[in-house]
Amino acid sequence: MSVNKFVIRQDGFQNKQIDIPISLTWDYLGLDMAIEEYEKTVITEVIGVGRDFEVSRFAHLPATATTNNTEINYEFYSGGSLSDINNWKINYLGEGFTPRELYYYENNFSNSFFKLDFYDSPDDKSQTNYLTIIIPTQQGLTMDTMMQRTLVSVKKPKFILDYVGDKEGFFIYWLKKRNFLNIDTFYMAAKFFNAKTGQFTKMMTGKGANSLDQTKGPQYNLTDKYYFPSTTYFYYTVKLDYLTQTYQVFNTAGQRLGTEIPIKWYEYVNPPQ
Repeated sequence: MSVNKFVIRQDGFQNKQIDIPISLTWDYLGLDMAIEEYEKTVITEVIGVGRDFEVSRFAHLPATATTNNTEINYEFYSGGSLSDINNWKINYLGEGFTPRELYYYENNFSNSFFKLDFYDSPDDKSQTNYLTIIIPTQQGLTMDTMMQRTLVSVKKPKFILDYVGDKEGFFIYWLKKRNFLNIDTFYMAAKFFNAKTGQFTKMMTGKGANSLDQTKGPQYNLTDKYYFPSTTYFYYTVKLDYLTQTYQVFNTAGQRLGTEIPIKWYEYVNPPQ
């Protein structure tokens, strides 16, 4: 090992100053602080800068000239047929359920649900799904039907959602602040999941602002039954108000729905194979 050797000789009794060239390198000065700074840099690179994702609850805006009526109304029509104008009724029988399955809430019925998807655009080629709301079949109004020889009351797909009672699907939960995603308009589409068949059924909207006969689906009223603008017939517009934390639903003609006029969805009939 090579080291520096220093020899000190005493020459008399005079005080003398001795300079010893010892090198001092402060390599570890502030090392703890440097590690902390490096940790912050690595964490930022991995997970990014922290953003506020606090969520607010948006409720349905009360009806015009009504201060207390906050309910929102949905009607789902099923059993559609392009050859029979008496189809598209508000019941689950058209989806293949029996009165017994409805009355006893058998698994194939109780596990079914309506799915509302909220997109940033009605263009299905470029849209992004930001929200989904589930409306279970256990909610909804009732109707009378015959089960063998007995008249029983079963659920039907007509929903009146509000703060109390049937409230699942009434609120929209969305970002409280707009600095991350500045979106105040969504386009709502609907599907029905049938647990009996394990398949989703796509739903259509009403025809613009026109009032449709409840026994007729929108496809029955169209000249071209299968080729039509999807932006017009598959989406309703949902507008959020960040200030009041409320929302409203409109059709493509700008008419407000969900209050006096229900939001109507009709089973879409696929083209024949």
